Amino acid sequence: MQTLFTWQTTPELTKSEILSFYDDSIDAAYELLGYHLYLLTKVAEHSVQDSERRKGKLLPSAFDKGFTDKLYNNSVIQSLVRDKELKEQWENDKVAEKVPDDFTKKLYKTYSLSDTYTDYVNAESSLEGDREIILSLFKDLIKQEYFNDTIEDYYYNWLDDESIIVGTIKKIIKQLPETGLNDKYGPTKETIVDFGRNLLEYIVDHNTGLEDMIEPLIENWDMDRVARIDMIFIKMSVAEMIIFPTIPTKVSINEYIDLTKLYSTEKSKEFVNGILDKCLQTLSGEKKIVKSGRGLIE
Repeated sequence: MQTLFTWQTTPELTKSEILSFYDDSIDAAYELLGYHLYLLTKVAEHSVQDSERRKGKLLPSAFDKGFTDKLYNNSVIQSLVRDKELKEQWENDKVAEKVPDDFTKKLYKTYSLSDTYTDYVNAESSLEGDREIILSLFKDLIKQEYFNDTIEDYYYNWLDDESIIVGTIKKIIKQLPETGLNDKYGPTKETIVDFGRNLLEYIVDHNTGLEDMIEPLIENWDMDRVARIDMIFIKMSVAEMIIFPTIPTKVSINEYIDLTKLYSTEKSKEFVNGILDKCLQTLSGEKKIVKSGRGLIE
């Protein structure tokens, strides 16, 4: 979607440049994902200094005396710290340069004042507790304006990729440390290449044909008056219905209708839904949709 939007706003881009933009955006998303995982470990690491500081107090409170650096020694955090492939990615992407110590220290200090963190420190250690506290920490971070402003300074794609990054990190936290990372997080190669890249190429190669088919179905509207993002969703859905025989047409329609709720106007849902229903009827009548297995047209 982002690549097609860039193409529509910069029509002089060649097909090669468009595909390169897509590949670069995937790499940027993976780097952003790795950055957030690294950031979590560095925020948690401040519990080590916090523990030392509390031990050095002349008049420590009962909480100070019982305080430990268990946030950093948390099983989830340690599984990230010890992951060799992830550490190699951090080094290659030079993420440490984008995680200033004063930044993570401020984030830790803010979270350390919460009742959730206090309860975690006082509670007995458990795997479930370790996961819950890191989830809580991450949810707290992404709500902070200071956090988001800083991320935007380093990563142009944060606002566009925020939802998928946040969702993926939550899944990672819930599966660690039992399954490890490996290639089990983020989209698969099949998703990126066999689906994403092929879908993009088809739309670029058949853009004129797609518009010629869609235009007569848009009653009382000129193509130029249709929101650019709505037209992109329509083209993506139609292309998906045509070239992927195992994806049910209902899925190809409903997924893009859901996306209009996030990226388009309030009226876009009904508009896109109506046009896609007409597109499906047209394509079916012309026998341009061939489905197999569970993807049969119903």
